Amino acid sequence: MATDEIADQLYALPIEEFTQARNDAATELRKAGRRDEAEEVKALRKPTAVAGAVNRLVREHRDQVEEYLTAAAELRDAQVAGKGDVAAATKRERETLDRLLRLASGEVRQTLQAAAVDDEAAEELRRGRLERELEPRGFGTLLTHAKPTPAKPKPKPAKPKPDDRAARVKLRQSQEKLSAARSELARAEAAVEQAQRELDRVRGSR
Repeated sequence: MATDEIADQLYALPIEEFTQARNDAATELRKAGRRDEAEEVKALRKPTAVAGAVNRLVREHRDQVEEYLTAAAELRDAQVAGKGDVAAATKRERETLDRLLRLASGEVRQTLQAAAVDDEAAEELRRGRLERELEPRGFGTLLTHAKPTPAKPKPKPAKPKPDDRAARVKLRQSQEKLSAARSELARAEAAVEQAQRELDRVRGSR
């Protein structure tokens, strides 16, 4: 069995079974003389509780995860490239995210939202082999979706091209602020959900 297949099987396990199964797989590879592959498997890290929950979500509800990532990509196109209705795209993205959060704990929100704004993070999510929850990475590959602005014809070819560096800096700063705001919102929502669970627990113990 290839190491990729072994990794897929390991990250599909409950996290409490991961370490023993990983060590057993590495031992079997070593006995078979596949020492390099044994070391590669041995180096796989046990996922955190949140990462494990995300991995299970991806494996058990892949269609819903793909629907969410598609909705997130459409929202990015609407916001940055002007493709489509921003309000409608925002509504769909929120609805698909809410459906996923009903299937898993609210702690997975940060990872899902990080994947929504970065193509590389989305691919990591799809693989279902996360070792830890994804962190927001700013706008990542979001700018690759921006529609280039066509150059306007100039009546005087000799006229120097305007320097748009200042505008680009302002755009980048605005994007970074929006990303930070999204991250802060995700943390706040997670805290609210945790507080609600604690309140429910206290009420139930009375």
